[in-house]
Amino acid sequence: MSNSIFQNGSVWLKTDFHLHTKADREFEYEDESNLFIQKYIEQLKTSGTSIGVITNHNKFDKDEFVSLKKAAKKEGIWLIAGLEFSLKEGIHLLIAFEDEWYKGQTDNINGFILNAFYGINSPDSPPYPNSKFDLNETVEALDNIGLDYFLTLAHPDDENGLFKVLKGRTLEAFIQNNSFNRVIALQKSGNKDNYDRLCNLAKHDIACVEGSDSAQKGIEAIGNGRITYVKVGDYNFEALKYALTDKNNRISPKEKPETNNSYIKSIGFEGGLLDGTEICFSPELNNFIGIRGSGKSSILEILRYTLGISLGSQASDKDYKNSLIEHVLKSGGKVKTTVVDKHNKEYRIEKIYGQKEDVYLNEERIEVPSIDTVFSRPVYFGQKDLSNKHIDFEADLVRKLIGNRLDAIKTEIDKKSAEITDIVLSLKKLKNLAELKKEINASIDDAKYKLKVFKEKGIESKLKQQSRFDTDISRFKTIIEEIANFKKDLLDLCYNYKSFFSDTKFETEENKDIFEQAESIFKTIKTEFDKLEVIETSITGKTKDLNELNKKLFEKKETLKEEFAKIKREIDIPNVNPDEFLKLNRTIETSKLKLAEIDKSEKKKADLTKSLNDRIAELNQLWHKEYQVLEKEVERINKYENSLSISVSYKGRGDNFRAKLQQVFKGSGLRTATYDTIQSEYKDFIEIYRDLANISSRLNISSDTLIAEFKKRIFDNLEELLTFRVEDSFTIKYNEKPLKDHSLGQRATALILFLLAQKETDVLIIDQPEDDLDNQTIYEDVIKEVKGLKGNMQFIFATHNANIPVLGDSEKIVSCEYLESRIDITDGTIDNQIMQKQIVTIMEGGEEAFNRRKNIYSIWNIEK
Repeated sequence: MSNSIFQNGSVWLKTDFHLHTKADREFEYEDESNLFIQKYIEQLKTSGTSIGVITNHNKFDKDEFVSLKKAAKKEGIWLIAGLEFSLKEGIHLLIAFEDEWYKGQTDNINGFILNAFYGINSPDSPPYPNSKFDLNETVEALDNIGLDYFLTLAHPDDENGLFKVLKGRTLEAFIQNNSFNRVIALQKSGNKDNYDRLCNLAKHDIACVEGSDSAQKGIEAIGNGRITYVKVGDYNFEALKYALTDKNNRISPKEKPETNNSYIKSIGFEGGLLDGTEICFSPELNNFIGIRGSGKSSILEILRYTLGISLGSQASDKDYKNSLIEHVLKSGGKVKTTVVDKHNKEYRIEKIYGQKEDVYLNEERIEVPSIDTVFSRPVYFGQKDLSNKHIDFEADLVRKLIGNRLDAIKTEIDKKSAEITDIVLSLKKLKNLAELKKEINASIDDAKYKLKVFKEKGIESKLKQQSRFDTDISRFKTIIEEIANFKKDLLDLCYNYKSFFSDTKFETEENKDIFEQAESIFKTIKTEFDKLEVIETSITGKTKDLNELNKKLFEKKETLKEEFAKIKREIDIPNVNPDEFLKLNRTIETSKLKLAEIDKSEKKKADLTKSLNDRIAELNQLWHKEYQVLEKEVERINKYENSLSISVSYKGRGDNFRAKLQQVFKGSGLRTATYDTIQSEYKDFIEIYRDLANISSRLNISSDTLIAEFKKRIFDNLEELLTFRVEDSFTIKYNEKPLKDHSLGQRATALILFLLAQKETDVLIIDQPEDDLDNQTIYEDVIKEVKGLKGNMQFIFATHNANIPVLGDSEKIVSCEYLESRIDITDGTIDNQIMQKQIVTIMEGGEEAFNRRKNIYSIWNIEK
């Protein structure tokens, strides 16, 4: 049962440190049936109590306790044997015992009681007599048995409590005695002054816990009154005892700490090396452990891949990291990842290797643009990524931290870039209009000159009628073609806006009066739109009429065919061909039509040029808007950390601009000095394009050939260059010094602390965060920060350093082992003894980390 409780790691459980049972003489219970055990457990369950310490007055009923413990276990409740023990001074002490005290035929607890009350009658009857043992003697007697236990002072402010029984120097001597170091908690401590005084005298903090402590009210009293929540990762004595020694992180009075961050709940596998494996995560600290090559990094990479997290442009070993995914999942391998958002909604993301993911909510597949829609993208760093010194690292880091906040503006930028590309391509089709116009005018002049011969010989008048027929037919054809184009555009317009006018609804609860007026106006506009379909139908009919007239024109020409032929036969002039006359006239008429088209194209070109200038101005504004968003995001990021700061410079990546210049003008003859001048004079290609008229003087180029080549290459690549974004540059400084100038250790430390300081980050995934960090830095800087962020951030680390899971008090540990044909997974919490053995066996410094943990938190050695 306890395994399901802790499948997602350590949890906060309601704990009662002072329970009484029917075995206690004061316990109120009159039911003669044999239902006591059942009713007791039901009350524990109803009150939400998951852990309880049975502490009857100077008495331990082994049979009753074993029966209670067995019944409780079936309900996922853990009961611990204990004792409310009367010290010689009259102070009540709660003693909790590990299971070994009463296992099998042994009963060391009653042995201790007999020893402490030797010669004293009825120690378990009120008024409870004091034992023969003071605190020193109690600790000595317990230690002599050699089994684990812990001590809690009961109700220190009451009549039989510490502060009422002892005063002045006697109190100080009692607290400062070495034996008092075994007291790790106070139960029902309500006086803050008393508590502070006690901690000062003891020179260490002591946990404050609560318990029902109401034998007189019987079963109904269980779970009532003040509450304590304890974080444990396993139902074992050592876990509970450790929790009390780490009170700031493991003990919570009154309220159960809640998870405030979204988090990854689990990942499961079908097929591949992890077939049938499911790994559940804690919303807090998770650590993958295992020897090198055991599969830790593979699982993190699969997790990244499934959640759609990009490796980033500067991730190290991209090909290797991607190959890990394919190697582990195999062809057709499937991953199921469950995530929980900030509103506690649970989504399942299923992804077959190489295919798009499917997202499910309440077992129903839902359509979402991307995973980011339902789950904020985690911040991810693979192996060695934090120590990357590439110039693009800073930009990559900022993009990871701001997630999808730039998506909207980037969509606008992409749309605007596409518009510019379309305009430039349209302009390129119109680029030779002047030359074409010149050629057509020349052909007209040539035709007119040749027609003089026909005029001089009197042939023009004889062929004039046939020439006019040819002209009329050509014009009629052009008119019909243009009407067809107009009709097509009209149809496109109707099609593009039909759904808009039919589907648009003016519905509102808040602004009904305004929306009713708007709907009336909209209906008027829709009425006008509906007329377009009527117009199109009318045009279709009229076009048929025009086609009929065109047919008649052809038929009329056919009736005159013989007459035209006779005229041609009567013209009998040497070296003069009547057909040539007709051909020249057709050339002139056709050329005039072409000139009219060119005139329209020139106007269109002027409109396109203006439109292009407008669009590039808008694109430039969008780039600046993107910079402003970045600047605000960087400002937000910086406010969480003083020692490390990020600054952003608009279009600051001059190196990228230079590289693009060199690519475009390679082999053009431009010198290094000219490239330098371009970089100093212009920020990007938009500025160059706008200033092409002055380019020769600005760049001090006297060669007309070189200037012509410069402009040609600009125009040849115009759509690419105008949309080429000179990226903003980022500078990260640590203690006012550029991060790249620090050692790897300093760099990694600064970055990890910086990442931990980002309050809006919900999930942080790092593969081997300990790389380039020493153990002292890991503990003093990183682990303390991680522990402080639990409940507000989820951490998923793969590590070889035991200090991170052990001193970080990891809520969930996943041990990986690469076997012959699969990756084997063992998981649990830091409280689980199997996982502790795994850490000691597998990890670098495992046993040393546990020893350090004891030194840090052990009440026997701690100095305030």
